[in-house]
Parts: sequence; structure tokens; C-alpha cells
Amino acid sequence: MVTITAIFTLFAGVLATIAHSRNNYGSVKSISYYILGLSVLILSFDYFQYKAESNQLIPLFLISILSVHFFLGEVSKNKTALLWNIIPVVLSFVVLLLPNLAEYSYMDFSIGSNNEVLIIAIVSSLTPFLTHLAKLGIGSLIITFGSIKWAENEENYLESLVSYAFIGGVAALGMFLMGNLGLLVAGTFYLSASFIARNKLGLENDIISAASGAMFLIVLVPILLSKGGFETLDFTRGEVLEGAFVAGFMIIFYDLLLRLARHNIGTWKFLLTFKSLFVPILAILLLGFAYTQLERLGGVLALAGIIMSMAILSITFALFKNTTYVALKLTTIGVVFLILPYVSPVESKSSIDLNALGIETNDNDKNSKKSEKQKEKAPKGKDLSEGIGKWLIDSENSKVSFELGPDNGRTKGEFQVVKGDFNVKENVNNSEISVTLPVESLTTFNSMRDEHLMESEYFHEEKYPKITFKSTQFEKSNDAYEVKGDFTMMNVTKSIEVTLKLVGIGEKDGKKTMVLWGTSQIDRTEFGMSSSSKIGDVVDFNFEVQLSER
Repeated sequence: MVTITAIFTLFAGVLATIAHSRNNYGSVKSISYYILGLSVLILSFDYFQYKAESNQLIPLFLISILSVHFFLGEVSKNKTALLWNIIPVVLSFVVLLLPNLAEYSYMDFSIGSNNEVLIIAIVSSLTPFLTHLAKLGIGSLIITFGSIKWAENEENYLESLVSYAFIGGVAALGMFLMGNLGLLVAGTFYLSASFIARNKLGLENDIISAASGAMFLIVLVPILLSKGGFETLDFTRGEVLEGAFVAGFMIIFYDLLLRLARHNIGTWKFLLTFKSLFVPILAILLLGFAYTQLERLGGVLALAGIIMSMAILSITFALFKNTTYVALKLTTIGVVFLILPYVSPVESKSSIDLNALGIETNDNDKNSKKSEKQKEKAPKGKDLSEGIGKWLIDSENSKVSFELGPDNGRTKGEFQVVKGDFNVKENVNNSEISVTLPVESLTTFNSMRDEHLMESEYFHEEKYPKITFKSTQFEKSNDAYEVKGDFTMMNVTKSIEVTLKLVGIGEKDGKKTMVLWGTSQIDRTEFGMSSSSKIGDVVDFNFEVQLSER
């Protein structure tokens, strides 16, 4: 669904750009905004639940509201009667017919009641009309009590000013009452009212369209963050600021080349139109994939920064440029969601199916922290005396994952091959464990970076092909064991401590199978690597190991 919607949105953006270059922009503008709203509502489907189960009643209802208003807006676009603006307010009361809204949730935020939805719907539907009244009232006061020359340009400034104020107010009200769902409802009814308000309120169509489009772009950001594995957008982060400035670059470049395209013919018109989209798309791709070289450079947060900044900037640019950039918005949304699966942070999952092995799990176990940077959920440990005997590590079902770097940009990876054995003795304190990690099996889920890590600056895989750990001491600590041992990397051996837990003993293919969980930590600079505050020096390990009885 996401891919289809992204392709559809990208295609619509390209067609709208071509229409703009041919001076046919006015005929497709409202259609483009309808597609924008429709696409965001479709992308929101996965986040609606009814009694903890997926349910699309509310987004389908909002799509219906948007579609009805789009049709009425097209029918009445040449009408000037103010009474048409009552329709969005009247249709807002349809939300009272929605059943059991208190049982619905959106992004884990429950709906209080139909009345809350109604309040947001009415206020959003009235916003274009209230903007009109505020513009008339302030303008009249200035003319009546001042000697200022008041012209159309000043009215546009005032309209943009009031639009910013009302958009911010409606967004705040929606978030206060219903969280992200409030933004979605507000965006739907505001855009719906904008379709009707064209040519009827003395408002600049481009400004009101840009404001309604901004609402939907803001609605889209939490969806993008959620699909990309993030919770919030922090504008103090470098990658977010990158995205914000790239958004400004994209808008100005796009506007410049389209203006040139409209004044040229033939090959030049085609080339300028092509470049107006190619360069912004290239900027999005480069910024998206930049994170693959360094997590704090580009990626999902940068893409979210582009969309959020485009929402805000488009209202201001509509004042000066007489355009809403909806084609660029559609193109941006399409490209962002198409590349999202390739630029989202990789979260490696456990390869061990405990239920298949007959090992009971306790979902109520609390998290234990080796450090603030180790976020894996720790299982409840059992006594190692249950596993007395000799065991061999099952490489296919074992992993050693790691991460390092500052909290706002962790680099993650894992060793995909784990070899070794474990001898659990009757006196558990005398047990022995030996582990080998082939360096060539290391991955950070980026082939270019992995190749660089194999070079002499880092692991020098050709000279030091393996990393080893051999235990020297076992000591029980609550439900875990603190295992001291010799860790050898790049021909340097240091004593480290590993926290080890026996998750359980089950059976696979008629043989006993043991599962271990644990954490550890090293300072990579102690093994010959150069220190770097950007990359991080302290490496946190987390492992899940499956062993078969020998």
C-alpha cells in the first residue's frame, strides 16, 4: 500500500510539474491538493485501531469528507456567494454519526468522544472564513485609524500572517484534544473548506491552498517518523537542520527553473522542466542515503526535516511567488516513501525461536541495563547447573550484535557468524567458554562501509581474521553470571567482563539445545584503533547464542 501510494503521488507530482511548465497549473492545482490529502490519509491506514485491532473506518470517513468537498469545490469554483462556505461547517456534524469513537485509537492515542472530533472539525472548517474576517477587520482598522497606504500586496501579507496564526492555533488545538489524530482531522476539514472557499472570501487562493497543504505535510511527519523507527523530530539535530535547508534549496531551485521553462519552448522547455524535478529528487536521494556512511548524516530524520520545513516555507513562498509548490510536495512525498525502506535504521531481530525449542518465556521480565546504551530486553536467567555438559555453538542461529557512538547517532552492526563451545561443569564456577568471531562476518548493513572497516585503519581483516574470547572465571550474580575472560582483537589481548544468562534448555531435531543471552563492553582504542568522538570509542555488545549438546 505504501509503495503504490508513493508511486501514485510521485506520478501526480510529475504531471503537475509538466502542467505548471505549460501554464496550465490552475486547472490541476485543486486536483493536486486532493491527491495530497488522499495520499496522506491512505498512508495513515496502518495506525488506526478499534479495540486493539486494525480498522480503517475513520480514515475512510475522512477520505469521503475530502472527496465530497472536492467535488462541491469544483462545482462551485466560479460561484461567489458566501453561503457556500456554510457547507463545510454543516458537514462537520456528520462526525456525530460515527459509532463508538471512544473505542478507536490513532498512533496509540485514544479518541475521547465524538464531541472532541466535532470541535476540531468545526474550527478547521471555519478557519478560511475566520481568516477572511480577521483580514477585513484588521485592514479596516488600519485604514480607519491610520494614514497608511493600503494596497493588495499589504493585504496578501496580512492574509499570510493570519493564516500562520490560525494554522498554528488549529494544529495546537488538534494536538491538545486528540494528539496526531487531531492534526489529521484538522487537516482534512481545513483542506475541505479550502476547496469550497476558492473565489468566495476575497482570499488569495495560493495562500489558502499552501496553508491547507501545510497541515497535511505536518500530519505526514509523524507517519514518516513512525515508519522510519523514530518517535520525535528534534530540530537541534544536524541531520534535521540539513533537511530544513535542503527544503529551501529545493523550493527556490524548482521555482527558478519552472519560471524559465514557462518562457521557453521546445527542447529548452523540456530540459528545464526535467531539471526542476531531477535536481530536487537527487537532493532527496543523496540526503536520504547519506546516513549509510554516517548515521548522523541524513536518513529518515533529514527527510522528515524536508517535509516539515516545506510545509512552513510554502506558505511564505506563496505570498511572494504566487504558487503553492504542490507538485513539488507530491514529488517529495513519493520519493521519500519510496526510499524509506532503504534509509531506515536497521534493527536486527533475534534469530532464535524459543517457542519452537520448547523454552518458556516470561513477557513480564523487566529491562536490566548494563549501560544506558544497551537497550535490549534482558530475559530472566536460570541456573547454569541445568546445562551441565559439553555444548557446541550453532552458528546459523546465533548472533553477536554491537553498537557504538553518541546517543543521537548510534552505529549498529553484528557478527553474523559465531563459532565456539561451552563446557558447563558440575562446579559451575569452573566452567569454560570459548568463542570465535570471524571478522569477515561483521556487517553494519552497508557494504561500502563494511569494506572500509576491513582495511588497516580498522580491523585489518587480512592480517587479523578473527576475534576470540576465552573465559577465565565464572561468578554467579543474581540470575546471571559475571564471566571474566581474555578478549583478543588485532593481536591485542585484554581482560573483559561478560554478563551471561541461561535463557533455557529445549530440544531441536532430537538433541538438547541451550540458549544463552548476554552483554559486554569494550573500548576499541585499547586494541589499536584511533579514537573518534564522532564514531564513538566504547562498543556495547549484546549476544544471543544457541548451542547444541555434543
